[in-house]
Amino acid sequence: MKHCPCIRAVFMLYIFSATQALEPRPNFLLIMVDDLGIGDIGCYGNKTIRTPNIDRLANEGVKLTQHIAAAPLCTPSRAAFMTGRYPVRSGMAAESKIGVYLFSASSGGLPNAELTFAKILKKAGYSTGIVGKWHLGLNCEKSDDFCHHPVFHGFDYFYGIITTNLRDCIPGHGSVFAAGAAEHIKMLFHILFIMLLTIFLVNCSGFLKIPWKLPICFLFLTSLLLGGVTLFFWNFRYFNCFLMRNKKIVQQPLLFTNLTQRITGESLNFIRSNKDRPFLLLVSYFQVHTALYASQSFIGKATMVYMEMLPRRLTGVLVIF
Repeated sequence: MKHCPCIRAVFMLYIFSATQALEPRPNFLLIMVDDLGIGDIGCYGNKTIRTPNIDRLANEGVKLTQHIAAAPLCTPSRAAFMTGRYPVRSGMAAESKIGVYLFSASSGGLPNAELTFAKILKKAGYSTGIVGKWHLGLNCEKSDDFCHHPVFHGFDYFYGIITTNLRDCIPGHGSVFAAGAAEHIKMLFHILFIMLLTIFLVNCSGFLKIPWKLPICFLFLTSLLLGGVTLFFWNFRYFNCFLMRNKKIVQQPLLFTNLTQRITGESLNFIRSNKDRPFLLLVSYFQVHTALYASQSFIGKATMVYMEMLPRRLTGVLVIF
């Protein structure tokens, strides 16, 4: 996963923690867009997608031209962003092909011993919040211990999703599991066919008598397994795609209608409620990670869905500022 992170702002957070800040203390607003490529916005040369708000911020501020991502995936790169350390040092660099948390029930996450920039500023008296995508784990041993929840990593307030924005979360947008599941099911049927053929040939040869109850039982157990897997993925949205406010689920399954506007609105509410004290706010938009969706007001403005919904994400930046 590629980010467009405010590296300079993160660097300032750590510098700030090691020095005696002068009053009034500055506020920190970090905005992250999921899976956004450097070539997708105008200030870095894109001539197809209109991103005037980001272009204006770049022209009036500082534009970074050199950056190395700590990892190409969501979970490890976010762990690096939060801690300033390579994900392998915090145990967040998986050895498997997947490398990210796909399920809300996954028993893992960013270790509580890790020092995040939110913990640093909270200790310094800041009000801290994160709005949007987390994807760094939720629970350890029980479904309600919340050991990896943002509130245990220095954030006073959380509004968003624990995992990520998968195609499975929106009906009609396909599934990230379909290809892998199809391969495993195909292999299972191959094994079943070979087993039945072997039993038939052995019985016909008279060399050994194998009861037909054995393949029938195997077929029954296979059907139960496939039925259970199908039932799980049929209800995937309800198990994994939900919206939380702090530790409470406020929407299940997650509805994507005006979701970007809601994220922006929650961010503005946090800023207003903390106008009289220093604050840190991380706004982590869900897109342009799939599943792709666009607000009604942006549909028809471009030739592809990606190009339609990208300006909606970046319009929220101007609203916050």
